[in-house]
Amino acid sequence: MRTATIMMGAALAALSCGLAQAQQSPPPASPPTPAVSAESAPPAAAAPAAAFTVDPRLVFSGDGMTLTGNHGGGGGAATFLGNYGPGDVLGLGVEYQAIANTHWTDGTFNGSLGLGSGNVRTSLYVEAHEGAGDIAQTAFHYSVLAAGWVTTFNSYASVQLEERRIDVDSSHGNLPKIGLSLRVLPQLLASLSYAESFGGNLGTKLGTVRLDYSSKAVNWLAGIAYGPAAPSVLNLFGQELRAAPILREGFAGVGKTFGRTDWQLLGDYQNLDGFKRTTLTLNCTLHLAAAGHT
Repeated sequence: MRTATIMMGAALAALSCGLAQAQQSPPPASPPTPAVSAESAPPAAAAPAAAFTVDPRLVFSGDGMTLTGNHGGGGGAATFLGNYGPGDVLGLGVEYQAIANTHWTDGTFNGSLGLGSGNVRTSLYVEAHEGAGDIAQTAFHYSVLAAGWVTTFNSYASVQLEERRIDVDSSHGNLPKIGLSLRVLPQLLASLSYAESFGGNLGTKLGTVRLDYSSKAVNWLAGIAYGPAAPSVLNLFGQELRAAPILREGFAGVGKTFGRTDWQLLGDYQNLDGFKRTTLTLNCTLHLAAAGHT
């Protein structure tokens, strides 16, 4: 059996650092680090609707990590996002990741379509990561596809349903997710989600709790995730683990705007049966049209 176990490199609650930051506008989706890592998933609830403004963006991200066994890794991503109507977004990008003796590159696509107006609004979204890499000298194919919808009620509550298909090296399966977000205070959003795999060999049942606080000066997020999860879903490498190992994860982040750029710093800690990973990710969004950044 191979010494490195491949993950999917996209994200749960969805999931790639560049995409995670990019998708804080429309669809929740994914970063180049944890495929199922919760800090990469943007909150599902939407803010009150605003007038449409053209806002093309470039999103850059970089991450570094340490792993049990004196291993480490890192990577980066770049994405262009264009919006074409209220809730209508298309994005194209590329990402690269290297962990221990494994590395891969994939192209990314994401898009969303906003429907409805007023008190009830729905966003349909899709996401794709397609590429290839190597474990030592052995090549593998990398494919993660996702689609879902988020319906927001009165800007105070939203419901999300998502289906994610993972085919990375020998890991494959479906990972559907359901999520609920409630705006408990004008500046505080609480989100709950649950994902359970079926078909294939992912063996994942993962619950996530997340809090997001927004203000004019700075934005904060924090959360935890718990449940059995396969190393292939979490981007963990290096050792054999017992069946259905339990993941314990904590994450936190802070974001702030400077001029035409939005910066976000994310920290994530995972412990999967004693196999530990600590990841630090920096995201930067550059708004190309000055008038589009409010």
